[in-house]
Amino acid sequence: MLKLMKPLALRPGERVGLIVVRIPDARRWDLDRLAKIGLGDEDAALANAGMSEWANDLDDEDKR
Repeated sequence: MLKLMKPLALRPGERVGLIVVRIPDARRWDLDRLAKIGLGDEDAALANAGMSEWANDLDDEDKR
């Protein structure tokens, strides 16, 4: 079941298209947790190259 977060300005019987976008799971971007379970060399290099800032930016976007 999908529930609207806010009412839509639609006329009764009006047909619409729907795009479903998954809200990111913040746990996926917990770099401290990922470091504890062991990142591969490539993943660790990405994490050290500003991925935490990128993840924080994504979280900020989700809050808007």
